[in-house]
Amino acid sequence: MVRTVFNAFNRVSRSKQETILTAAGVIAAIFAVSAILGFIRNRLYSTYFGDSSELGVFFAADDIPTIVFSLIISGALSTSFIPVFNKFYKKDQILSWSLVSNAINISLALFIVFSAIVFSFSNQLVSQVVARNSNLTPEDLNLFATLLRILMLAQIGFIISSFYTSVLQSFNHFVIPALAPVMLNLGVIIFMVAFYKPLGIYAPAWGTVFGSILHMLVQIPFIREKGFRYSFIFDLKDKGVREVYKLMLPRTLAQTTQKLIIPLYTNLALYISGSANVILTFADDIQNVPVRLFGISIGQAALPIFASTYNEDDTQPFKSLITKTIYQVAFFILPVSVLVFILRVPLVRLAVGASKYPWEATVMTAYTLAFFSISFIAQSLVLVVSRAFYSMYDTKTPFKISLTSMVINAILAIIFVRVFGLGVWSLGLAFTISSFFNMALLLISLYKILPQLDETYELIYKINRISIASLIMGLTLYIPMKIFDRFIFDTTRTLDLILLTTVVTSLGLISFIFIVRFFKLKELDYIYLVLEKFKKSAYSLSFLRRQH
Repeated sequence: MVRTVFNAFNRVSRSKQETILTAAGVIAAIFAVSAILGFIRNRLYSTYFGDSSELGVFFAADDIPTIVFSLIISGALSTSFIPVFNKFYKKDQILSWSLVSNAINISLALFIVFSAIVFSFSNQLVSQVVARNSNLTPEDLNLFATLLRILMLAQIGFIISSFYTSVLQSFNHFVIPALAPVMLNLGVIIFMVAFYKPLGIYAPAWGTVFGSILHMLVQIPFIREKGFRYSFIFDLKDKGVREVYKLMLPRTLAQTTQKLIIPLYTNLALYISGSANVILTFADDIQNVPVRLFGISIGQAALPIFASTYNEDDTQPFKSLITKTIYQVAFFILPVSVLVFILRVPLVRLAVGASKYPWEATVMTAYTLAFFSISFIAQSLVLVVSRAFYSMYDTKTPFKISLTSMVINAILAIIFVRVFGLGVWSLGLAFTISSFFNMALLLISLYKILPQLDETYELIYKINRISIASLIMGLTLYIPMKIFDRFIFDTTRTLDLILLTTVVTSLGLISFIFIVRFFKLKELDYIYLVLEKFKKSAYSLSFLRRQH
């Protein structure tokens, strides 16, 4: 039995995903596993630490390491490295592997420089930048600085692992790269369970370091199988490296400016209270699940396929692919957005509703999540449409738009919290407004670059119909959910919460399919296609078991 499962996984992990929907399905399935582990991780956070300032400090301590990682690598790597690596690999495989080693070495050298600065000035960064004008005590600030140094160490594993991910994705292998975040969550969970008593809040910090190592190690056997052998090369004048970093620069600036909003949000949350940062983080974690399942999974799968499809002399196939992908994202994410909005309180209670997490914090987390959920479609389309630009070797347009959106986001957040004195939920509102602004500008710019984009008006018409179907689904679910919550399920118990969420979600999906069929929308074929793929996978596994 074990060998059968291992052989099945081995076959799937080494298989290529040639279409966007197939690749996205594989990535989303593994993201779902990561989301389950993330759910367990957050339950442990709330069980051990509640909504304490200590946990708020831990969440805030990751801001600067995240920005440093964005400056060196982040999503900028895949968008620039994959096209260049593919071009080199087709010409000279040995040279392409040298490019990987050289890029890793240069990135690690840059990290050492940045980390030396952070380690030397961590106390000043904490007190004068991230936690300026906050309500944190001197003890909280010292804890903040210490956690910051520990979390900086984790970036070493992430940097190396990011290159491995890009290489595997360039070969259209998405399973193992998607599995890496699963290992990260697993590392954090193991350390929290094993070392919470002796280490306290330091347990998840060191768990992040351990998880980053697992994040890297899980990919090594597969990248070696492709032919990679590490070599110490450090050549800043290398043509391939220069081309990668030339393409990376605008995207790196875009990623970094986007990440700069994180310490601002943290500062504003800490300005409200230490627990407000816990509320913001938990709401953001929950809203990231559907965005990862549909936006990030399709975005990651789309990049290499967009890049291979784009032809400057004949852009028609590229246009058609973009149109189809945009609609697939909208078809899946819009009903999910409505479901999360309706189920926001049960979802929060399931995710972080431990005894130490007070009811007031639960309500505010759900309220913040509601505003985030409205922007699911905008967040997801930004991830996909921006990759269409990267496929055309245009990283400047998304950067300019991202910078503009970030400024709008920052201004709104400051006005909402500092001027109007609104609660932490207003940060979700500011984020949603800027996300829609970002999406609109990207789509307008794409239309200008690719005039007469296939069936543009028909695409808008179709998305509007799915929006109406999703809203009708939400209206039909609201009253039944209230009835179930009040008269049928005792939602003070976890099992009843799970049953309530499962029943309402199932009713929602069934009603959505019914509405789509009633409207005679052909897009229902997408659901059938996904179900057919799962059916084939299940048949393959059962066949393997019979053979075993």
